[in-house]
Amino acid sequence: MCFAHSGSPSEALHVQAGIGPAAFRTFAELAQGGGLGTVDVAGSGTPDAVAAPEGDRILDGYGHVLHNRWNRDLEPAVSVRQGEEIQLLCRDALDIGDQARTLSPDGSMTLDLGRIHPMTGPVHVDGAEPGDILEVEILDVSPLVDFGYTTVSPALGLFGALRPESLAQFAPWMEASQLSDPSPGRVPSAVPEDQPFNSGAAYVQLFSFEKGQSSGFATFVGSDTGRRARIPIAPFMGIMGNAPMRKGMYRSFPPSFSGGMGGNIDVRQIVSGSKLQLPVYVDGAKFSAGDGHMAQGDGEIAGTAIETLMSATLRFSVIKNRIIAGPRAVVPSADPTQKAMPPEMCDQGYYVTTGSGPDLMEDAKNAVRDMIDWLVTDQQVSMHEAYALCSVAGDLKISEMVDLPNWLVSMTLPRGIFEPV
Repeated sequence: MCFAHSGSPSEALHVQAGIGPAAFRTFAELAQGGGLGTVDVAGSGTPDAVAAPEGDRILDGYGHVLHNRWNRDLEPAVSVRQGEEIQLLCRDALDIGDQARTLSPDGSMTLDLGRIHPMTGPVHVDGAEPGDILEVEILDVSPLVDFGYTTVSPALGLFGALRPESLAQFAPWMEASQLSDPSPGRVPSAVPEDQPFNSGAAYVQLFSFEKGQSSGFATFVGSDTGRRARIPIAPFMGIMGNAPMRKGMYRSFPPSFSGGMGGNIDVRQIVSGSKLQLPVYVDGAKFSAGDGHMAQGDGEIAGTAIETLMSATLRFSVIKNRIIAGPRAVVPSADPTQKAMPPEMCDQGYYVTTGSGPDLMEDAKNAVRDMIDWLVTDQQVSMHEAYALCSVAGDLKISEMVDLPNWLVSMTLPRGIFEPV
């Protein structure tokens, strides 16, 4: 469906975007009236309404899934000119929408993993050719709903342990295979039948905020203890990438599996005001985005951040005849969530824990284990709550590599996020 409206800031430019009939009618009325409101979108597992944006340059990956595989041969969903703004409406990472509000821990273990990481795109950018750089300017990232969630699974995250080879469970998703799109196709379960859950247990944590909120805090009320905290937010898109270098159909992780095309990069610093650069491998670049996060710590250690349905307003440009190896960006801040913290929160300082030894992964695990233990004893949260908080507000860093062959990994978490006991 063509959705074009000439009464825009750029009279000469318009976008042809595939959106549902209900969304089209509502957006057209809003564009004519210049108002804001809600858009009713039918769809299994999605909220009943989204905050309507201004203007008409919209690609609707919210009302229906556009794709959830990388494939250089997918047809573009929309074409834009360089310098033109477009708003992408994106579903949440697990594609469960408002089902998250009632999702039980046991229910989280039965989710269809073939549906994860729905993406909005591909966006064809005029003038982008192989051997160029696509520069993506992030103008705004805001939630379409008023809730988000974090899940803890025995399968994934820093303490997920399925097989001795850490990437073995993802191998079928990384290889080109006969997978339909966007249907799940032949995707094995994340938990093989012959693999125990070890001692882990699933967990779901909800967070609340306002629709359209892009600064301030998300409210945490612990699912186990009721302990309350305020999580500084800095919304961003976990998935941003171009079509891959190789032919075939691929899952959304790991990032840059086919050239340096980006993908599930989860770099929390790439917030509004950033410029992301990605190498181009096909005509038009065929950019897609998804996996919106309201807040995330460096590491996203539980495997999820504060996942939510998100709107991203972007502007594209092309740097001709320049090759880069992988994604790179200019960002407003190395710690965007710290910028969101008021002085009274900053004044309470940070928890810091460490892990040291020759294995960086074990060092990271030890730093997180110590942080979880500290939060449980000092803040009276449960272990699951502490793990979730580390994933959305705790930052893992390689603090030093000078003591060859022993390295030191640290984790920090702001003390001021907790309400007084």
